Amino acid sequence: MNGSIMVLMCTIMSICLLILIIAVGATVYVVTRLLIRKYRVEDGPIMILKERYARGELNDEEFNHKRELLNNEGWNIK
Repeated sequence: MNGSIMVLMCTIMSICLLILIIAVGATVYVVTRLLIRKYRVEDGPIMILKERYARGELNDEEFNHKRELLNNEGWNIK
């Protein structure tokens, strides 16, 4: 009888551990996806503008003008 109770307890503990691992994994996945989406949506135009400026495609005047346009639309650029 003691052996069967021990097996039952180990099985229940294993199931609980598996549920905990799945819950932590799902939480990490959701948070990561939300952060990636936020980065892409909020910083996309800013990063493109800075990259074009760094490559020399935009001069100072064009960069500042486009940066002001993005600021007026709610994009926060430093």
